[in-house]
Amino acid sequence: MPHTIQYRPQLIDHLISSHRIASYSKVFSTSNDAELVGAYLWNSHVCGVLYPLLSAAEVTLRNSIDTALTADLGKFWWKAKTLKYKSFTPGGQVPDAVAKLTKNFGSAFNTAWYERKSRQVSGQPDHQEVVSKTEFSTWEFVLDNEYMGNNLIWPKNLGRVFKGQWPTSQASAMLAGCKDQVAPVRKFRNRVFHHEPAWKRFNVNDEHQAVAHLHEKISKITELISWISPEKIDLLERSGVIRTAYRACSVAEIERFKYQSKTSTVNSMVKLIKVAEAASAGNEVMKIALYGKRKAVYTLQAD
Repeated sequence: MPHTIQYRPQLIDHLISSHRIASYSKVFSTSNDAELVGAYLWNSHVCGVLYPLLSAAEVTLRNSIDTALTADLGKFWWKAKTLKYKSFTPGGQVPDAVAKLTKNFGSAFNTAWYERKSRQVSGQPDHQEVVSKTEFSTWEFVLDNEYMGNNLIWPKNLGRVFKGQWPTSQASAMLAGCKDQVAPVRKFRNRVFHHEPAWKRFNVNDEHQAVAHLHEKISKITELISWISPEKIDLLERSGVIRTAYRACSVAEIERFKYQSKTSTVNSMVKLIKVAEAASAGNEVMKIALYGKRKAVYTLQAD
């Protein structure tokens, strides 16, 4: 049982770190180390569940932009002589977003080249190999206003990239809004992928606020994907990715990981159906106990 594990000093103080676990003790209502580590494990569960959704946002944005710009400018459209920007002057200062975009593609090319070399494959990396090695920030930089204007990539390609319903009818506002939406999604993605507390934010002081913050993040991620591809959102909804994300980011799941959730005894098919319907209606994971030769505890959730 979790309550029989010796949590200190090895597990908490050394392997998790007392500094990291301290942030959980300030926000999550716990009465012992088992519940405290449970809250910590809940965050790990949340990070794992959010991975498909965040990956979908990054890959969908990347591929949608790349497909549109490849059709417009050809392969390796990011080369300096191909990708024009608004404030270009011969010998002039390069804007920050343009410089960072160039640096990102240079790093992606080098990574793809080294990977080819490690596999003993000759030749230069192709277009898709380079694109697949780009960092998420690449697709934020390319949405910069420097690329908005006559004979530039925006706004003429904006409708080809963002095929969903726009929150505004003005192209410049849409471009700015998309960039502003990508930035926090990217930062949250980095936080989740580096196993930091996904729930953490200024003014998050209890479990309900932590859950509200995560729900806000899920909403922002799905909104961004919906602007790009309604079909992708439909896929994520039908496959249960979005529902699973909301279910993980709940007070009920925090309580389950802290070993505080109640177990329902199921002794008939009628009771099983009732519990299953409650799990579906509340989008929750339910613990049920069945008695045969001995007691067996299971978790029940609806897809």
